[in-house]
Amino acid sequence: MGGCKMVMNDDLTLINQMGKNLRDLRKNKGLTMEQLANLSGVSGITISNLENGRSNPTINVLWKLAEALDITLTQLVGYAQPTTEVSKLETTHFISDLATGWLIQPVFQEDKIDVFRVCLKAKATHQERHQSKNTTEVITVMKGSLLLKVGNQTYRLDEYDSINFDSGLAHDYINDTNEDILLNIVVKY
Repeated sequence: MGGCKMVMNDDLTLINQMGKNLRDLRKNKGLTMEQLANLSGVSGITISNLENGRSNPTINVLWKLAEALDITLTQLVGYAQPTTEVSKLETTHFISDLATGWLIQPVFQEDKIDVFRVCLKAKATHQERHQSKNTTEVITVMKGSLLLKVGNQTYRLDEYDSINFDSGLAHDYINDTNEDILLNIVVKY
């Protein structure tokens, strides 16, 4: 296996902390679970399960909730950091969507900019359909070769190639190789 050397942590403490963040952010906005469900398109049962640490959300669910709350993804999962900070691989946690082979690690958050480390497993495809409107995404391939579909256009990005695009458009990350791909992704809200 091409091996993404990224730390996976399915620690319940992380899930519980994210749930507490979600509850606090929702209440600070003066929203009930039902109101957040209507704004986000995420069921009230799912929101309740997340807030109570009984569910591990997909990335798409997190994007929907962050957009409905008008915050960044890193703020929702509790990764906002001071301005000068070193992000070490072994000290940050991964959010995984194992069904799509997508592992995303929030690295930094600074004034409407999120930075992520991402691993797309071999032969995996990840679709983004619910990212915030009016955002720009910048991807740099750090290892491997990525096929990226944005709207009706398809792009091949090899090691150290970069692309920027309107991330409000539907986009697919496709790894058609036998090796894991490592990406650096910056999202500007």
